[in-house]
Amino acid sequence: MATCIVRRPCELVYVDKWGRARDNPAPIFCSLSRRTMPVVRLHSSLKEMVDQPPQPQNKLEHPCFPQPADGSVRVWRYLDLAKFIWLIENQKLYLSGMDSLNDPHEGSVPKFLADDEDQQCLAIHRYQLLREFGDDLGSKKFLAELPLFIDQNRRGRVSRQKERRQMYVNCWHLGNSESEAMWRLYCPGNNGVAIQTSYGKLVQSIAKDSELYIGRVTYIDYESQGFPQDNIFYPVMHKRISFAHEQEVRLVKMRVPVNWGTPQEVCHQGISIDWPLEPTIDGIYVTPYAPEYFYDVVCAIVRSIAPNLKDRVHWSKMRAAPVY
Repeated sequence: MATCIVRRPCELVYVDKWGRARDNPAPIFCSLSRRTMPVVRLHSSLKEMVDQPPQPQNKLEHPCFPQPADGSVRVWRYLDLAKFIWLIENQKLYLSGMDSLNDPHEGSVPKFLADDEDQQCLAIHRYQLLREFGDDLGSKKFLAELPLFIDQNRRGRVSRQKERRQMYVNCWHLGNSESEAMWRLYCPGNNGVAIQTSYGKLVQSIAKDSELYIGRVTYIDYESQGFPQDNIFYPVMHKRISFAHEQEVRLVKMRVPVNWGTPQEVCHQGISIDWPLEPTIDGIYVTPYAPEYFYDVVCAIVRSIAPNLKDRVHWSKMRAAPVY
C-alpha cells in the first residue's frame, strides 16, 4: 500500500514506506515531496530517487530506524505497578496510539519544511499553468485557482495529522545506567519498576513480526533542522531536541483503522503484541524511592505470576547508601 506521495511535473509517483516507487492509478490529492531544491531541478532529482535500487527487506536496515552501534547496550522500560502487572500476566507489550501521547508534536514536521512545501507546490502549479496556457492566461488561471490550491494544502495537512492514528509505539530508554529523570517521569508516586534488557535481545523478541520496526529516535532543533519527507515513518522517529534526555528507543507498528476515512472509522487507543518475557528480561528494578514493603510486594507479584523471573528482581542501584 502506498503511504507517501510525491509529485513531478506531468507525472505522479507513489512511494511506499521503504521509499520505493509504486504504480497506483487511483486519483487522490497529492502534495510535493518536502525537499529544498530549485523547481528546474525537481524532475531529474526525483527521478534519481525513484530509479535507485530497491532497499533491503531487513527491517533493521530501514532508513527511518537508525540502530545503535552496539547491540549489547542496555534498554529500560519504566512502568508503574499496574502496567507492570498487566505486562507479566499477559506476556504482551502495549503499543500506545501516537495521537494519545502527551506531546502534541509527535508525528509533526518542522514548520519551515511545511512552508517550503507550500511554496514549491505553488511554484510547480504556476509553472504547469504557464507552460500549458501561456504567460497571460496562465497567470490569470493561477490567481483564480489560488484559493482552491491553498484550501487543498490545508486539507492535506489535516489529513497528515490524522495519519498519526495509524501509528502505534512502545518506548524504551537507551543507556547502560538507570536514569533518575525516567524514574521521576514514568514512575510517579514512587510505585514503579523498570524492566531492563539489551537492545539485541529486544530486537530478537520482536523478530517474527515483519511489520514491527525498532530504532533510535533522532532529536533535532525543529526551528533550524529537518529530515527527509519521502517516508511516513520519518516524523514518527524524530522529536524536538528538548526531549533528548529520553534517549528513546521506539518500537513502531502501523495499523490502518477499520473503515479508515469514513464516519464509521474505528480507532484504537492502543494495541498489544505477544512478548516473550523469560528469554528477554535481564532484570526487574524497583524504584529507589519506594518504601521497603513495596519491594516485597513486587517480589510477591513476580513469584505468583512469573516465578521464573523471581531471581531477577532487584532494588534500583540508585538506592545505595551514600558514603561521606
